[in-house]
Amino acid sequence: MPLFYKGILATKANKEGAKTWHPTLVKMKKVVNTQTLAEEIAEKASLTPGDVQNVVRNLLSVMRGHLLNSYSVRLEGLGTFTMKIRSRGKGVDAEEKVNPNQITSVHCRFTPEYFRPIAVGTTRALMQGVTFAHANLIGKEVNDNGGGNGEGEDPAA
Repeated sequence: MPLFYKGILATKANKEGAKTWHPTLVKMKKVVNTQTLAEEIAEKASLTPGDVQNVVRNLLSVMRGHLLNSYSVRLEGLGTFTMKIRSRGKGVDAEEKVNPNQITSVHCRFTPEYFRPIAVGTTRALMQGVTFAHANLIGKEVNDNGGGNGEGEDPAA
């Protein structure tokens, strides 16, 4: 299945004063939830969907504990989760004056796993084999190269 894209017009003009079009990914309206993942993993393992759900919930709970204790969490083959903070516009003039009241947001950053297969360039683990297809092909049969059945295909793709 390919990643679907569509064109969007830039909000700001370029150096020549023209607004240009750029590709953006189209997300499917349905989100894949933990239950769906658990059922699919259970089909590939000797576990029940309930067992997988339990493991995922416990993984999230244990990860949260480590992240909130200032550790980064690396899941081999997936990536690394790290807590980050921002203090937009709330800088102070001396290190001694730095305090938690400056923090404007807290978020968890995910960095995808990198690995280097022999004789192949550096890739992201979850990005191998990615293909693209124009959003007007959503719901139509799409081949492995991102092309459809010829109806509405993007000639530039």
